[in-house]
Amino acid sequence: MRRFTLIPVALGAVSLIATALAPAANAVDPDTVVDGLVSPLSLAVGADGTVYVSQNFASTLTAKAPGEDKTDLYADAAHREVGAVSVSGTTVTFATTAQGGPQDARLWTLADGSSTPTQVANLWNYERKHNPDGTRTYGILGLSKKCVRSIPKKHRQGIVAYKGIKESHPYASYVAGATTYVADAAANAIWSVDAAGVHTVATLPPVKAKVDKKLRKSFGLPKCTEGKTFKGEPVPTDVELGPDGNLYVTTLGGGLGESMPVGSVYQVAPTTGAVHKMAGGLMSPVGIAIEPTGTAYISLLFPGLIMKQPLGGDPEVFAEVPFPGDVEVSDGTVYATETDLTNDGTSPPAGKVLSWPTVAP
Repeated sequence: MRRFTLIPVALGAVSLIATALAPAANAVDPDTVVDGLVSPLSLAVGADGTVYVSQNFASTLTAKAPGEDKTDLYADAAHREVGAVSVSGTTVTFATTAQGGPQDARLWTLADGSSTPTQVANLWNYERKHNPDGTRTYGILGLSKKCVRSIPKKHRQGIVAYKGIKESHPYASYVAGATTYVADAAANAIWSVDAAGVHTVATLPPVKAKVDKKLRKSFGLPKCTEGKTFKGEPVPTDVELGPDGNLYVTTLGGGLGESMPVGSVYQVAPTTGAVHKMAGGLMSPVGIAIEPTGTAYISLLFPGLIMKQPLGGDPEVFAEVPFPGDVEVSDGTVYATETDLTNDGTSPPAGKVLSWPTVAP
């Protein structure tokens, strides 16, 4: 049995409360919806069953309609990362983020039948002007100058205390009527975008961890850091609107989240920005999808799991997927990306979109 700890913190419409995961609930082998993808990290499903998926590091937005071959809808000429895919009707929303060079992050829409996207917002400009986590302190707190000097220079960035920097990486989006919500992994914030512009809905709280001997050694830090508190950037990775009208956000937990179970799920009130922690102790949650019934599906990147949390029930492993990325649920079907992140480019692209029935036959 795969075990995973979920720490109960608050109650809400989506209950993510339990201490262990049951064995995989869905014994059905997945169908492969589309394959041959490069780094498919974001996913959306239209009402007609068309799957829209980003090939993030290949700077491409791809569609796969039922019964048809996959089609590249957009390829970014500037080779920016393409991600944060969502769909409303026949209009696809996505984001681009600069891969090296000057910072740039924008939100776009692409109408059905068009190959030319329309810019909706310049998210980097908003982050550059407002930087909502700029007052937050991250890193190890309370280090003496002598201790800081003893930390190898190559390890100081992100370790020695610093304020939130100006940086934008829109990682996920969700369209609700005339408003698009964006989870910005670098800004550590949830934006809302509408006809009036970009607005800050909420800034997610830092991850806290005590620097013990094991953590210290894993980061190659001196003994003077032991016993101190490390505050990591939350790094929101997905945003979804629940049936209760609240937003649900997964957070990776920054660099710590790549090796420790410090990821979380937060409930965010879209009108007030109030943030409530629903679950913690998650290992690298990067996607969340919620059925109208309140059942939630969460993808855990490094454990290779899609977990299912029925409303009021216990969490269980829904499926095992190597390095899953985004997850969506639509019309009785769960979709998830298999990211192929271990591919160093020497093998053919092997990323996929997989699907399962929500209830095994």
